[in-house]
Amino acid sequence: MCGRFVVARESDELAEIFDIESIEISDPIRSYNIAPTQSVPIIVEREIDGMPVRQLHTARWGLVPSFAKDLSGPPLFNARIETALEKPSFKDATLLKRCVVPASGYFEWSKENKTPFYIHPPDGMLGFAGIYWWWRDPSKPQTDPTRWVLTCSILTKDSAPEISKIHDRNPVMLTPDALAAWMAPDFETSPELLNALARESDSLAGELEYFEVSKAVGSVANNSPELILPI
Repeated sequence: MCGRFVVARESDELAEIFDIESIEISDPIRSYNIAPTQSVPIIVEREIDGMPVRQLHTARWGLVPSFAKDLSGPPLFNARIETALEKPSFKDATLLKRCVVPASGYFEWSKENKTPFYIHPPDGMLGFAGIYWWWRDPSKPQTDPTRWVLTCSILTKDSAPEISKIHDRNPVMLTPDALAAWMAPDFETSPELLNALARESDSLAGELEYFEVSKAVGSVANNSPELILPI
């Protein structure tokens, strides 16, 4: 699974790395300890005047399906790639609302002794396969612009062999070609595409580095560059 991750960049840097053409946010997004229900940057591709345009937004990490009555339920921050097209909470978003969640790296706790590790590429950034959904708050009137809440979830898969000793699940990581295909707005997600993404994710996972970090990352109150330093 993926329950904490890092974005050690600001929006202008993400725009350069991921060829984003339109930045739809103004607040700082750098964070070293992102937890479920917090705001996270997501990249979507929309068709505008017949042309695909990559946009950067922020979304609540924890997808809220259209049938949810409020935000009080457990946050659906991960969706298993094996069942995302079957589960009612994720099916519609997986079919049509695909996004990329940029990450400098992510934290995982060892399944043996709960030791935290920081898992990251040797350079550059990762793009996690994500899904998103606009949830409408039924308690607010039609005229209230805040009635729409943008939410998202990160797809996960069985862990790649190289990192399986830490945890049995890892985020689905996108190659540059897969990233473009995943965000393309003109087709529906298929089981074949999901299977291909899972296979390609393993090739990226094999290049990742990891090391033990401070247990301070366990508290969401802690948020500093020291959290991603080895101990």
